[in-house]
Amino acid sequence: MYIYLYTLKTITMNTLKKTTTFFVAAVLSLAFTSCEKADHTSELQSNNADQARMAYVDKGYTEVEVNPIEKTDCYFAQWDKTVLTPVSGLFDYLDADGNWVASINFGDGTCDEWATKTWDVNLFPDYPSGSEDFSVFGYKDKKDK
Repeated sequence: MYIYLYTLKTITMNTLKKTTTFFVAAVLSLAFTSCEKADHTSELQSNNADQARMAYVDKGYTEVEVNPIEKTDCYFAQWDKTVLTPVSGLFDYLDADGNWVASINFGDGTCDEWATKTWDVNLFPDYPSGSEDFSVFGYKDKKDK
């Protein structure tokens, strides 16, 4: 009887060890697989100053397209990349009475990353400079497959 119980205990313990080992291996395998991160690259792209333009519209100003945005492929050595870039265009922003509030100017056709915001300093006294250059580029995460 003692041998029978000892043998049963040994078989049960070996089975338990194998089951535990398999279970731990399966859990670790799933953990490592789910923790793998997909490769991402940042893709430089023009955002057409959407954020700056929407900021004026969201404040209740009317956007008037004086000159449409014109884009061209421009090469930028600092990124070693050619990007479709807005090189000209002009938007004015008017209040409810039709008074000029601000403008966004995309330039004179020169390939660069800059647009210029100008505004009425009487309406925006916290920003006394009256103008600011800003980049029309943003970075978008792009998932590699």
